[in-house]
Amino acid sequence: MSSFELIELSLDPEDSKPTLEDELAMTVVSRDIEKLNDPEELKIVSKQLLKLILHKQAMMRGLCKRLVELETGGKVTRVSFKG
Repeated sequence: MSSFELIELSLDPEDSKPTLEDELAMTVVSRDIEKLNDPEELKIVSKQLLKLILHKQAMMRGLCKRLVELETGGKVTRVSFKG
């Protein structure tokens, strides 16, 4: 396992609830996926969704780091773990 750094932030659970726009997007994409019958098309869709998820995760990680720096003025407890 590789080393990593852990930073904790407390967030309001209400902030993580899907919006109406999120629900609509989920419904539309789910319907389109249900229509697919070709395994190759399903593979392509799966890979594209994975890319999207990982990109959003990287953006969130960057935004969280920036938020920590702004809200704490750089005074934050960091815990590093060696892998």
